[in-house]
Amino acid sequence: GLMEVSMGDMREVFDFMKELSKERREDNMANFQSWINHTGWKQHTHYHFSYTLKGKRLDYWPSKNKFQYEGKIMCGDVRAFIRKREAV
Repeated sequence: GLMEVSMGDMREVFDFMKELSKERREDNMANFQSWINHTGWKQHTHYHFSYTLKGKRLDYWPSKNKFQYEGKIMCGDVRAFIRKREAV
């Protein structure tokens, strides 16, 4: 049959998803924080870092796992991205 969902229920679901997303962002930050301590990262704000890769600036927002390099915005494993380019 037809399931009725009240606005209150939707709100609860939305709040839950928001909380999960927040926890994931905090985990991303914590993981990154422990990694940058021994690398050449520069911190600009709590959420924004940069790194010099092959003479060009790479901007990184660890909480969202988003980075920008040579005008391109990407998401994913920034470490693998850097490793691949530094190996060449």
